Amino acid sequence: MIKAFKRLIALFGVILVAFGAIKSLFHWLARSESDEYEVWSDDEEREDVK
Repeated sequence: MIKAFKRLIALFGVILVAFGAIKSLFHWLARSESDEYEVWSDDEEREDVK
């Protein structure tokens, strides 16, 4: 029973680490200079949509 509980906690920890890695990857992509993934190229286009 204790072994199963430890494995469950370890699995939860692995899932948290994976989500953290994915989140940091998206933050890294957002900080990069490439504008390929941006929806609007500048603020004027964003204001036109409103």
